[in-house]
Amino acid sequence: MNHPKSANLNCFRHIAVLVLSALTPNAIVAAADAEWVLTKEVIQSHCVKCHGPSKQEGDIRLDDLRTNIAEDRSRWILVRDQLRDGLMPPEKEPPIEDKKRQTILEWLSQQTSRQKYSLPNEGNLIPHDLLFSKPAIALASSPARVWRLSPDGYKGFVTEVHRGRTDGIVQPFTVIPERGIKDFAELYAIDEPSTEVLLRNADLIVAGQTAHEIKEGKLQGKNDTIGEFVKLMDPTREPARSQLESAVQTQFRLAIGRKADAQEIERFLALYEKCATAGDRPAAVKTMLAAVLVRADAMYRLERGAAGADGSSRRMLSPLELARAVSLALGDRREGGMMQAVEKGQLLTKEEAATHVRRILDDPKIKKPGLLRFFREYFEYHRAPDVFKDKPRDKIKHVPHILVSDTDRLVLHILEQDREVLRELLTTQLSFVNYNTKVDKSKQDRPLVGVPFDVVPPPDKNPKNKPEWLGGVDTVYGFAEWPKEQPTLLPEDQRIGILMQPSWLIAWSTNFDNDPVRRGRWLRERLLGGTVPDLPIGVVAQVPDDPQFTFRERLKVTREAKCWKCHQQMDELGLPFENFDHYGRYRTTETVRDLEATEKNVDKKGKPLGPVNREVPLDTSGAIANSGDQRLDGEVGDPREMLRRLADSDRVRQVFVRHVFRYFLGRNETLDDAFTLQEADRAYRESGGSFKALLVSLLTSDSFLFRSDLPHSTEPIPKAVQSTTSGVQE
Repeated sequence: MNHPKSANLNCFRHIAVLVLSALTPNAIVAAADAEWVLTKEVIQSHCVKCHGPSKQEGDIRLDDLRTNIAEDRSRWILVRDQLRDGLMPPEKEPPIEDKKRQTILEWLSQQTSRQKYSLPNEGNLIPHDLLFSKPAIALASSPARVWRLSPDGYKGFVTEVHRGRTDGIVQPFTVIPERGIKDFAELYAIDEPSTEVLLRNADLIVAGQTAHEIKEGKLQGKNDTIGEFVKLMDPTREPARSQLESAVQTQFRLAIGRKADAQEIERFLALYEKCATAGDRPAAVKTMLAAVLVRADAMYRLERGAAGADGSSRRMLSPLELARAVSLALGDRREGGMMQAVEKGQLLTKEEAATHVRRILDDPKIKKPGLLRFFREYFEYHRAPDVFKDKPRDKIKHVPHILVSDTDRLVLHILEQDREVLRELLTTQLSFVNYNTKVDKSKQDRPLVGVPFDVVPPPDKNPKNKPEWLGGVDTVYGFAEWPKEQPTLLPEDQRIGILMQPSWLIAWSTNFDNDPVRRGRWLRERLLGGTVPDLPIGVVAQVPDDPQFTFRERLKVTREAKCWKCHQQMDELGLPFENFDHYGRYRTTETVRDLEATEKNVDKKGKPLGPVNREVPLDTSGAIANSGDQRLDGEVGDPREMLRRLADSDRVRQVFVRHVFRYFLGRNETLDDAFTLQEADRAYRESGGSFKALLVSLLTSDSFLFRSDLPHSTEPIPKAVQSTTSGVQE
């Protein structure tokens, strides 16, 4: 018997389809024509004066924009963004009437969103309001796809097929070097060099699976070999067909997680027969087994879906596809409980999928490396060791991999609490500090206890030997000595949250200075859901090296008109983090060159004795502007005030949900995913900020469970459909 809510949902789906089919193209075109005429009038009256045939401010011309937005997308997106952020017309020019501006902006947002944005850094190009501000239809799906294993997924695959030593196994796969989320389904394929590596790896794996020796005239397998395979290594015996079939089935189960069908069995036995004609039957067996390991359905996640049952073109993932999709979303290998469910004929419904997702998330014994990996790719603090730093002049130890480890532990601690996860990540006053664990052998149960990760060696007894270090990693956080109770409260009014962890501050710095521009860009994109164009070709981004000025003062070069159009989206968000130096240490002053004192610093003969520096008070102010949420916009006095304001924002929470969607579904969201995103946000909000609840919602959503051969609908949802389905979310 169908649940009433489920029945209502199906009704809404069918109504939506009927209404969509009843809308004639002419009706939609007529509305579009009216909005196009309005847009053209506004451009003529407010824009052409500065962006027309005789004058092109910023090298932008708008009087010749083409009606077909797809043919002139870059300029139309520029118009949309300038209107959205209130940057045009300039203050000295007459403003556009609010109603007209909103109508044009909504229409342009819908039109420019028709493009499919495949790259990870293109996700924010879908306007935020179109995803969260309107009722949505629950008819989502993902494209049918083949998703190549990630590098971590391949490691998990090797572990599944052979649990012995994997000496010589080479990683065949890479990911894009760009920042942010990397494992997107459409980005990768297996090329010829990768294939060669895979074949060599398969030979090594099979050699391990079949490793054996002769003892007293008998064939014996070694540790971690597969006895069934070892039996086929006797060169004096010809394997029975049943043995070969069983071996193929075992390898299929290990590599793919299912049984081979009759046609596949025949194909692999034919391969064996062809290779065995040379007389080396064990070598032929190895070739047959290795061939299974390089099958497409072993190296790719095949997500085509089974036959649809809801009357649409969508198909729900098959049980095996679903088990693998959930397993690789959360971990690096197939999860045993889900594979058992497949064998029992389960995983046929959304409810069964939800049961297993909750079970995996709630079981601390099940490894879920995908969770920490998401937060690493989202915040990118793990990049800290890649930023070269000179040894600090004050001899405070700089050990970035320890700082990254501390932040990892903090993320896992907050996930374990699972309450208001995003707010805690942005505002927690707790931190792990130079923390590691060891086994306490003095106690019977041998528990893990906390110990310092790194210790500053005691000074040399010889006073002539100056100590190499005057402070350890603890000092970076503001502690005079290592705190025994961890996580520990950080010093009052200094740092809060992940963005003030030394690891994040270093990751978003340069070799010798802070980097407020890229820090501000991170906030704009990851918390506010905005977009910032990449640096134009030929433009050299360099802050003047004037040591007599603070970094904030030197950064004023970006206030020039040609730079400020982009830098106003970043600089004021990044400058409050000047509260910390480029080693991630809290400070209230900045060291600058005292030119007057330096000039006077000479010996009796007038020879310069070197530069003289002085400390000047820091300006840690900044501003949130053009966020898309007027309640957020305004000046801030320091980074703590800014982060607390952002942590309480509905928009910031929703943008975070968008990034979680991208990571766990392996693609950018589209307009079709609005219902999925709204439901995930609701689940997170109503659960008190539970990341588990958010994941359960996403990993059991239609966007995750269903596949379709049709391209994503990128047409705006007609108002008739919106009104018909407005009750779905309730």
